[in-house]
This record gives sequence, structure tokens and C-alpha cells, in this order.
Amino acid sequence: MTIRIFHDGPLVVGDELAVGGDELHYLRRVRRSRVGATIEVLDGRGGVAQGELVHLDERRGTVRVDAAAEPADHDPLELWLGAPEAPACLEAIRGACELGVGRIVLVRCAYSSSTVPNPDRIDRVVRAAMRQCGLPRPPAIVAPTPLPDVLAAHEIPCGHFAWEEARGTRTPVDGALPPRLLVGPEGGLRADEAAACADHGMQPLSLGPWTLRTETATVAGLARLRGT
Repeated sequence: MTIRIFHDGPLVVGDELAVGGDELHYLRRVRRSRVGATIEVLDGRGGVAQGELVHLDERRGTVRVDAAAEPADHDPLELWLGAPEAPACLEAIRGACELGVGRIVLVRCAYSSSTVPNPDRIDRVVRAAMRQCGLPRPPAIVAPTPLPDVLAAHEIPCGHFAWEEARGTRTPVDGALPPRLLVGPEGGLRADEAAACADHGMQPLSLGPWTLRTETATVAGLARLRGT
């Protein structure tokens, strides 16, 4: 498994980067890295570099940058997440990051939780997902917004929405629609919300014969869009 760390600063070939704090703990205690290990460095803004761990002790580490990689193209895949309870919200965000989503909008639906995780918790989950999968930049995350306002702010058609009533059918992904998926909270979307989505050109998407948890539906739905 690739060893990745974050570095807040430029990634210049030949530079030696000081490693401390959480990143030092990750190298020493989590990955038990040794001098000579190949390290992938992310700046969290799209920059990626390959380097070598040239020093490591209890107080500091040093990574020499050997090669810079081309930043990945921005991924247009977008998730509208119906603000479920905090644990499900964080797991859905984690899965979306690992699938390379470029934007996540937290949406207030009828059955949404009254609270959402604070930005610090979301940031920790996003960084952990980036470390896991190598995503070079975090998705843009939009604060909770009522579903009618989200729909009104986008041109028709808006994309797809996961719809429990479509389970048991094999509804195709429409590749002509924007690569955007709405997943409701626990309890799903109300019938009037589904109707509003349809009025904005969104297509219902079946995710199989079973009722899925929000975080599972998020990954399943995005994977279907990713496969088009």
C-alpha cells in the first residue's frame, strides 16, 4: 500500500521536506516506515510528488522530493447528500471522496437530521480518505441547503436521484445527464421531493432490489454513474 503524507507548501524536485506533527506520527506509528521508503506527498490542492524518506526519528522526519506528478484533472462527479445522521453523513462523504467526487452539497430534505458534522470532523474524514486513495484535492463541500433551493439553483436537467420506489428494476444511467446524484437521508425522499426532482429533469435511479442505508446507497449510486 502506498505511503502518503500531506505537506502544506510547494513540492519542488530536490527539496527536502520537514515532517512533523500528525504526519510524523503517521510515518512512525501507523505505517512504521523506514528510511529509504518511497513516499507520495500531497499538498491538498492538487499537487502530487514522489519522494524518499531520508531521515526519521522521534522528533522529525525528512522526505526528499524526487519527482513531481501532473495534477489530476478536476472530476465533475457531484453528490447531493440528504444530510443523514452524523455517522452516516461522514461515511457517505468518505465513500464519495474515495470515488473521486469533485463536489458535495449537503441537502436539507424532509427526513434530514437537524444537525450535521462540524467542519473539523468533515475535514478529518476527507483527509483520511485522500490519504487512503490518493485523491489529490478535496471535494468542494457546500453547507446544508434546502432541496428546493438546490434544485432552483441548477439548470434543468439536474442529474439522477436514488429512488427506493425504483428498486427491483434495472433503470439505466442516462449518460446525457450531468454526472450528479442525489441520495436522500435515512427514510429516503418523500414522494413530493421525488416529484420535485423529476420536475427538474432528474431521473430516478434504481440501486438494486434491497433498501440500502444512505452511506451504502451513496457508494452504489456513484459507482453506477462512474461506470458510464
